Amino acid sequence: MELLKVDNLNPYLDDLIELLCDAVDSGAPIGFLPPMSESEAKAYWQIVNDDLQANARQVLLVREDDKVVGSVQIAMSPKANALHRCDVEKLMVHTQAREHGLGSTLMQGVERVAAAMQRQLLILEVRSDDIAHDMYVNMGYIPFGEVPGYTRSASGMLHNATFFYKEIETTHEVFS
Repeated sequence: MELLKVDNLNPYLDDLIELLCDAVDSGAPIGFLPPMSESEAKAYWQIVNDDLQANARQVLLVREDDKVVGSVQIAMSPKANALHRCDVEKLMVHTQAREHGLGSTLMQGVERVAAAMQRQLLILEVRSDDIAHDMYVNMGYIPFGEVPGYTRSASGMLHNATFFYKEIETTHEVFS
């Protein structure tokens, strides 16, 4: 397993398209509804890559056997009074690679990258009934609120979302 912080998504685009389609089509609550087309996934990743090039976002990948099997994003706040914080977004692990701790590995990478970028506060939200909810609790993220009916699933059912934060110590580590 290899954890990477990447500066360009183009070399990984085919794997990322497959990862996003797999995540959405398996019901992951990451902002899309199934079915996810390859063209929609490609357009999404191109937007993310533009944000990456503009330093508005960081992307971490997990690769196994030269294939991307997991991804997470760190959205950087551009506000002058918020340069100490960032949002964790779109944690995805391919269905064939789940239950091997890759979600935790990606989140540990998020914390290292954020700390190296002098970000002291991580914020995220997750569907309250999602399996990742317990992972965040176990990793020391603190729930600070639940919003009823925050997201809608493909069936039309509304789901609550829990918002979490975690304070971290900054470092001078260079993470690449």
